[in-house]
Amino acid sequence: METHQTQLLNIVRYQLFGGDKPQTDDEQLHAILKEANEQTVFTMVFPFLRNTIIKVSPDHFSKNNELFLGNVMTNTANFLEHNELHALMNKHGIPYSAIKGLASAYYYPEASLRDMGDVDFLVNEADFEKAKSAVQSIGFTVDHGDSEDSLHIAFNRKPRSIWEQHRSVNGIPDNKAGELIKAETDKIIETSVTVTLDGATCRIPDAFHHGLIMLLHMISHMTSEGIGLRHLCDWAVFANQLENDEFSDLFEKKLKSFGLWRFAQIMTLVSIRYLGIDEKEWAHNEQIDEAQLENVITDILSGGNFGKKDLNRYREIKYISNRGESTVDKKHIVLQAFDTLNHKVYSDYKWIEKRKLLLPIGWVAEGGKYAGLLISGQRKSKNTSVMLREAAKRKDIYSKMNLFEADN
Repeated sequence: METHQTQLLNIVRYQLFGGDKPQTDDEQLHAILKEANEQTVFTMVFPFLRNTIIKVSPDHFSKNNELFLGNVMTNTANFLEHNELHALMNKHGIPYSAIKGLASAYYYPEASLRDMGDVDFLVNEADFEKAKSAVQSIGFTVDHGDSEDSLHIAFNRKPRSIWEQHRSVNGIPDNKAGELIKAETDKIIETSVTVTLDGATCRIPDAFHHGLIMLLHMISHMTSEGIGLRHLCDWAVFANQLENDEFSDLFEKKLKSFGLWRFAQIMTLVSIRYLGIDEKEWAHNEQIDEAQLENVITDILSGGNFGKKDLNRYREIKYISNRGESTVDKKHIVLQAFDTLNHKVYSDYKWIEKRKLLLPIGWVAEGGKYAGLLISGQRKSKNTSVMLREAAKRKDIYSKMNLFEADN
C-alpha cells in the first residue's frame, strides 16, 4: 500500500468514526485527492483537507472545490429524487423499496458523507410494467435494459437524472445457495421500512435485507471489474451500528446457509483493521489471517470504484469467474478462460448448447469476433502478461473467500 493510500484510509476512518485526527503529508495532497475521487469518497475527504489545500496549493484549490461542490449538488439532487420516487410509487399504488444508495447513506453518521450515484429501486415483477409507465410519465426515457431477461431498466432524464428499476437483486448465483438467497430477496419489498433522511422520505430494506444486498453487490462487482473504497465504507458503517449479539442473531444462521458468512467476516475484519470500526467478536475466524486482509484492501485500492483505476479489470473477468456468475472456484486461470468461453458460446449460440459436439465451431466464431474488435480498434490488446498475472492474483484472493459455499 502506498503512503497516500494509507493517509486516505486514515482520513476516511476519522470522518466516519472519529478518534485521533490523522496527520497528512503536504506533498501527498494531490495524490490523496486523486485516489479519493477514484474510490468515490471525494466528498468525504475534501472537507478534511480543504484548509490545508488553500494554504499549501491555492492554485489547485479552485479545481478541487469545484469538484466537491458538483458532488454536493449531485448528492442533494439524488436525495430529492428519492423523495420524488416515494411520492410517485405511492401515487400509483406500487409497492417498492429503494436499494443501495440512500439505503446505505442511512447508516452513515452524516448522510452527506456518502457520495450518491443513481436512484436504484426494486419493484415486484407483477408491477414492473406499471412502474415503468409511471417513471416515464414524469419525463424519463428508457436508456437500456428494456427486455424480459434483464435484471433492471435504466432510465434517464435531462439534465442528469438516472434511475434504475430492478426486478431482482444482482449477484445471486445460479446454484443451490442462489435458490435460498432468491427466496429471501423476494421478501425485500414486503419487509421494507419507511425512513426520512435529510428531508427525503423513502422506503428502504430492513437491516437484514440491506446487509444481504450489500454482500451480493460487493461480490458481484469485486469478482468482475472491482469495488472501490465506497463499497467498503457502506459495509463498515452498517456493521459498526449492530451489536455483536444483534448481528449474529440476525445474520449468522442464514449467511452460513448461503455461503456468505465467511465473506461477511472478511469484509468486517478489513473494516476493523483499516477503517477502525469497533471490534466484532462474531467476525473473528482463525482461518482468516492478516495477509488475506491485506490482499483484500490492496485489491480494493488497486481497482478503484467499478475498476475506474484499471481498465484491464474488465479483461480479467474471463479468467476469474464464469460469465455472469459471482462464484469463484480454484481452477487454473487457463481452464477458467475455457470454461468462460464455453458459457459465452452457449449464451450466444443456443443451438450449440443442444449439440455440444459443435462447441469448437463456437470457439472459432467467438475468436473471429474478438479478432474483428482488435482490427477495428474497439478492443485493445496490450499488457497481456500483466493482465494475466493480476487475474491470477485476484482469483487466488477470491477463491479463498469460499463464496456461496454453505458452512454447515
